[in-house]
Formats: sequence, C-alpha cells, structure tokens
Amino acid sequence: MPSPFRFFLVPAFAVLGLACAVTGAMQPALADTYSAPFQLTTIVSTDPVTIQGPPGAIVMRITAPAGGKDLPVLVFAHGAALGRSDYRPLVEGISRAGYIVVQPDFPDASTDGIAPAGWPADTWRIRYDTLAWIGTHLPGILKQVPGLPGRADLTRTAVAGHSFGGHSAALAMGARVEGMPAEPALPYRAAVLLSAPGNWEGLTPTWQARATYLKVDWSAMRGPVLMVNGTADTGPMSNLGAAWHDDGFRLSGKGRNTCLMHIEGAGHYLGGIDSALRPPAGDTTADRRATVLSATVAFLDHALDRQTAAGRAWPELRNGLTCK
Repeated sequence: MPSPFRFFLVPAFAVLGLACAVTGAMQPALADTYSAPFQLTTIVSTDPVTIQGPPGAIVMRITAPAGGKDLPVLVFAHGAALGRSDYRPLVEGISRAGYIVVQPDFPDASTDGIAPAGWPADTWRIRYDTLAWIGTHLPGILKQVPGLPGRADLTRTAVAGHSFGGHSAALAMGARVEGMPAEPALPYRAAVLLSAPGNWEGLTPTWQARATYLKVDWSAMRGPVLMVNGTADTGPMSNLGAAWHDDGFRLSGKGRNTCLMHIEGAGHYLGGIDSALRPPAGDTTADRRATVLSATVAFLDHALDRQTAAGRAWPELRNGLTCK
C-alpha cells in the first residue's frame, strides 16, 4: 500500500493561543527556567530492547537518567517512516528532566534511516494495540534494563507522539477512529501530541481515499492533553494549511482539559525536535526547540504531580494558551 505521511520526510515539505505567537523575548526565559537544569544530567540509552508483544516482537529504545529514583515513564510514538532512534534532541531533553522514555518501533519504522517499502493498511490499529500493550506491561519491559525497574514510578506514566505518532497517542487517550469499538481506558495519565494530523474532512480527495483512519471522533479524548503545532506546518495532504493540524483541539470535548500551543513560524518538526536536517530548511532553532521541550516537561510534570519548578510553572504557562 502507499505509505501514509511520507510527505513529512521530503523537502517538498505559543507559548500563547490560537491568535498569538511565541515571542523571541519569551523563549530564552523558558529555556533558562526549564531546560538549563537538565543539561548536566547523565542519561543512558539501551537499544535494542526486544520483548514479545501482541503483534510479535516489539523492538524499543529506552533512555533514562543514570541515577535517581521515582522516575516517571513516557512512551513516545514516532512519526510515519521514522523509528525508535529518532527524536534524540527532544527525547534526551525529556530524559534529562528525570523521565524514563520508551520508544517502540511500529510496522512503518525505518531501519537505519531507510523507510520500509510499505506497511499494513491497519498500521494505525497496530500502533494503538502496541501502545496499549506497553502501557499494561511496563514492569516486564523495564526488567530488560538492569537496575531500572526499582527506579521507576509506574503510577506516573504518560504518552506522547509526533505526526502519525500524535494520532496514535490520541487514540491511547480515548479518541476513536470511525468504527473502532470502545476500549478500556489505558493507564496513561497525560499525553502530548506534536504536529498530529487533522481530521479526514480536511484532506484532499486523494488523501481521503488513502487515509480513512483519520476519520476520528476527538470528543472522547480524555485529558490532560497538550497539543503543540507549528504555524508554518503545511503539506500536500490538506489544502487548509497549518490550521488543519488544529482539528484535534477544535473537535475535542469541552471540559476535557486539553490545551493548544502554537510555535510561531515552525514547520512539521517544530524547530528541530528530531534533527536539524529535517525539512523545511531553516526551521531548526535553539529557541523553538527549547520552547517545545520546556512546555512538554512543564505540562507533564504538572499532570503527573511531580513537585518540580517546571511543574509549578505550568499553571501560569497554561493561562497563556487556548484550553478547554
């Protein structure tokens, strides 16, 4: 089958609310408040970690601080045709903030940077099933890394994802693809959706035929959820421009504790959350990266009841966002 979201890989391609931008003056302040203390933390990545799951072997990368205990766990879903080795600038920053980050490969994962020729039509469902299985089997997964299980706080788990991974994370929080039966709530207490795709109605006719899994009922998505989108994130899947990515927030239920953040001028990779080499050229900046990392950590720390400076700063940051 044609690979979904492949356009995100080719060059053809706030801290305020819908109508506001993140200013250059605000971004360094965010970086100083949240990011600087993380930079001295030693982290260790274990790769590959392989364990048998529902669709077969699940291969993961697990990144964690070298020391410390009571560490929360974040499961991170990669975008289409990326993989567990991607997003190091973001993942390592989150881990330096005191998180164990689990990055599974899905059927569409690249191998050594080479995307698969195709993947199953129900990859979206396999992704959901994988996140569901990981969320309920974390003790066994963390046992694969010596010394890690006793340092994890499994009462504090969250999920995040970028692009197609944002779609996966939304399903893990209760959003539903059309025809998908109701599922038991997964043990993720919060989610961060980065550049998640918009809804099916906003696709071009060609993509409507290819991506019926984007017929999503967002109203059932439970919070807390932080959605982060770039104001320059455009591509051939939709003619609606960057606003298409805001569909998940627009269609989410009232009172579900969801917030939308725009990164002014950022493209699909939000200023370089994966690599400076991702398109569009010139998108990667230290300020944009710091803003995404800072907001992500502040949101997660607050949602997971971590007593940190970042977590305590989230309510004020939230006041500048568009939230439900």
